[in-house]
Amino acid sequence: MIAVKQVEIPRTASDMNDSRQATVVQALKLESETLKVLDHPNIVQYLGFEETPTNLSMFMEYLSGGSIGSCLRKHGRFDEDVTKSFTLQILAGLDYLHSKGILHRDLKSDSILVEMSGVCKISGFGISKRTDDQNEAHEAMQGTVFWMAPEVINPQKKGYSFKIDIWSIGCVVLEMWTGTRPWLGEEVVAVMFKLYESKLPPPVPDGLVLSPLADDFRKKCFTINPEERPSAAELRRHPYLTLSPEWVFGGFATRS
Repeated sequence: MIAVKQVEIPRTASDMNDSRQATVVQALKLESETLKVLDHPNIVQYLGFEETPTNLSMFMEYLSGGSIGSCLRKHGRFDEDVTKSFTLQILAGLDYLHSKGILHRDLKSDSILVEMSGVCKISGFGISKRTDDQNEAHEAMQGTVFWMAPEVINPQKKGYSFKIDIWSIGCVVLEMWTGTRPWLGEEVVAVMFKLYESKLPPPVPDGLVLSPLADDFRKKCFTINPEERPSAAELRRHPYLTLSPEWVFGGFATRS
């Protein structure tokens, strides 16, 4: 089985001028161009692209477990070792992406797919950005607000860099700890205001008790100054992500 992501090509000039449809078409083309040059066990595998007079279709490997987001909505929050295993794998994929000069810009639980074997893979590259300069600043507000870093909302003169994906990783880990999206109960406008004015990270829900190592990992992901926020390579070495011997023996996650 394979997965197909398909969009309809506008049929008339007026349809082509429909900004929403044009954006969807452009996003799929961008996602295809990004995915086809990537090769990593924690990045969804690209299989091909087809353009007909009526449709654009991108073919990818099929992951039967759905997304981390769908698993959370179905089963609730994850066991600690599952969270650690998935986080290690996401960071491995993200480290690879950043080494290739790619900002994902929309990391969230729904953009990370899962195999029944326990392997997870980053997908959803429709608004990713490729650059040859890892220090290049970007200013376009892209992404989903609840997983968005403050500097994306308020780039000021510095813009933003690869470190926005690290903030999003923190949001995904918080989702796996709680079973709910970050900023639960908050509206988009309220969250944007808090990110813009106060640069606040998503709160830890009442009742969630984190170990000192888990809380340190959270704080590092949500470091306000992006220049001080660790890279994916650095976070992969964080002691919080040490798996229990039984889990490592099972072979579900490695640090390779």
